[in-house]
Amino acid sequence: MTEFDTFKAQTDRPLIAKLMILVGLTLIFMFVGSMVGILAFSWLNGVSLQKALLAQQHLKDFPNAYVGLMLLQTFSTPIPFVASSLFYWYVIEKQDISTLSFHSTNLSVLFTVAILVIGFMPFDAIFIELNQKMVLPESLKGIEEWMKNSEKATGELTKFLTSFQNPTQFMLAMLVVAVFAGISEEFLFRGVLQNLAWKAFKNPHIAIWFAAFWFSFIHLQFYGFIPRMLLGAMFGYLYYWTQNLWLSMFAHFVNNGFTLLMSYLYQMKVTKTDIEKTDSVPVTMALVSALLTIFLLRWFWMYGLQKDKKNKPA
Repeated sequence: MTEFDTFKAQTDRPLIAKLMILVGLTLIFMFVGSMVGILAFSWLNGVSLQKALLAQQHLKDFPNAYVGLMLLQTFSTPIPFVASSLFYWYVIEKQDISTLSFHSTNLSVLFTVAILVIGFMPFDAIFIELNQKMVLPESLKGIEEWMKNSEKATGELTKFLTSFQNPTQFMLAMLVVAVFAGISEEFLFRGVLQNLAWKAFKNPHIAIWFAAFWFSFIHLQFYGFIPRMLLGAMFGYLYYWTQNLWLSMFAHFVNNGFTLLMSYLYQMKVTKTDIEKTDSVPVTMALVSALLTIFLLRWFWMYGLQKDKKNKPA
């Protein structure tokens, strides 16, 4: 597959130097975005900046905490991810955005992407369960405690943001958590990072797993690290085989959006299935999920081969 062939590096910097520049830009934009988000939260709730900075510890004390947090999430992650990616791509690499491979597609391909992502969930749930049982050696108890605290804090925030009080909150979550996150994270990790790794390692598989590793790491949820990395790798292969970044963005949207939808339907008592629970998945369901995933991934692999043949000059 040669979906990155249009990207011709303009510099001879080593990968580590490029990564340091990209990380630096991302942190700068995240800092600026977080400050804007905190200002927005402060304004919405009529509190001082000092109280806004400590808002996550007392969310129920703020009348407009939900909208404020969604604004904070938008300014602190999706917007900075896109901004740093565009800045790096245009200014540092001196590339046009078209080299990231954005192409039109059709409904049948989008439908197949959705089935792949949803069908993969029961199989991925096995890794979620195994990862949550992770225990580190006694010598790493300090690290384990930090990981648990990070997981707890993120879990509490996630629970607050997915406890919908009305349809408006659900739609806002879909916009921020599914649409904005799907676009921005794929832009940074698959579009930019995977491209850079591909050019450095000369091996698409290493590039895909490299980007998937950092995609999972940046979430700082280590008891879900492996399943999230597998998900990132699946997004990476979709991008690699289809040569279309829109499809990995759509896949990311489906993953986040379907989870939010199922949570909302459960809270509305439309369904009895609580997608947030990590109970053991039946072996039969996991096996069917694995077989479906393999079948559809092979379909996208063949789709990519056929696309390559069409694009080759006669």
